[in-house]
Amino acid sequence: MEKKRAPLLVPEFGPLKGTRVLLTGSIVAGPFIATMLGDLGAEVIHVEAPGSGDTYRTLGPFLVKNGKKISLPFSNDARNRLSMTLDLRINKNPESKEIFLGLIKQSDIWIENLVWLEERYGITDEMVMKVNPKIVIVHVSGYGHPEFGGVPKICKRASYDLIGQAYSGWPNVIGFREGPPTRLSLWACDYVSALVGTIGALAAYAHAQKTGEGQVVDVAQYEAVARILESYFTAYLNAGIEREREGNKAAGFQPYGIFRAKDGWIAIGAFGPAVYNRFLQAMQEAVGLNPSEYPWEECAATAQAVSSPKGRKLDELLTKYVESHTVEELENLFNKYSVPCSRVMTPKDAANDPHWKSRELFVEAFDHNAEQVLKFINVIPKFSRTPGKVWRGSPKLGQDTEEILKKLLDYNDEDIKRFKEKKII
Repeated sequence: MEKKRAPLLVPEFGPLKGTRVLLTGSIVAGPFIATMLGDLGAEVIHVEAPGSGDTYRTLGPFLVKNGKKISLPFSNDARNRLSMTLDLRINKNPESKEIFLGLIKQSDIWIENLVWLEERYGITDEMVMKVNPKIVIVHVSGYGHPEFGGVPKICKRASYDLIGQAYSGWPNVIGFREGPPTRLSLWACDYVSALVGTIGALAAYAHAQKTGEGQVVDVAQYEAVARILESYFTAYLNAGIEREREGNKAAGFQPYGIFRAKDGWIAIGAFGPAVYNRFLQAMQEAVGLNPSEYPWEECAATAQAVSSPKGRKLDELLTKYVESHTVEELENLFNKYSVPCSRVMTPKDAANDPHWKSRELFVEAFDHNAEQVLKFINVIPKFSRTPGKVWRGSPKLGQDTEEILKKLLDYNDEDIKRFKEKKII
């Protein structure tokens, strides 16, 4: 007799209320998909290695409390999760296999970014689909799974955020023209891959709900990044144009860049004749500039116009004016003429900004690793009828193992004792 679906172990809220997500993976690219789904109400069960757990737990910066270092990156991304420990090498332990497939039967979505899934762990898509034909499988890797194409030996390569950035070509357009290709910090490739994976997971889940048909979603880090690189590839493939690094200012029109002010940094942008003309009006007030002397087509519309004598003169006027004024003065001026601009925010700026506060972008929750309340970025996007929420911070390693085994899989205390003795959990 088929086991009935177990009740949820998390609070019910959000548009994904009632959805169960199984996560087997570490760091960012796969797990952050689960983070996004958990913020929207899905129950997320994170399976971690016994003893060591997700390696993200070891990454700083740290909150140091009573001599213990708490990973703030992990706390940030592991909120709203249940943590369960399990040795996933099901090819070596029948009981691990029984537990893993039991979790698969209870889940709607399975997210994984384990390296060499079949070779190291003995897990295959066919095995998973056999026990739960409706499940959505989300694979996240550096180079993609060979079932969807690709050179098999390349598909098997290990990857990190940096490697995905490099293979996509992204660093080639980051930094200053005269400088080297530049890495984007804060795991930009991993987070882009996770956002693409979230879209894929939800689309496949919607299909499964309508048809009862599960499927595999394959996310390759480099492909996720390649998709967001504007015309980086399109320009080359269709016109032979190789885009170059631009630094802090756009090369093809102006103004559009980050400028040093008297007390900080400010971004100012004006694309298109209408906004550009408003920018000229602001500069007329600021420095007495005559707008008729700096027409859009001659000074700002193309790379040639930007680099022309008039174009360079305009940039020089703006740069000098910005350098001699505070960010607040500049924001007041350009916002008066509806020219897009913003100070380059620091965390301190954001924490004290009235707009950030009014939008309730910071939220507090009890973090079990830190054993105290921590502050986090709130759930995004916002929903009018089914809002998400942060109901807990990050869990301690294996914090929810016994509850999951008992309530989802019907194991008893004797079973759990045996699993611990065998170091399965």
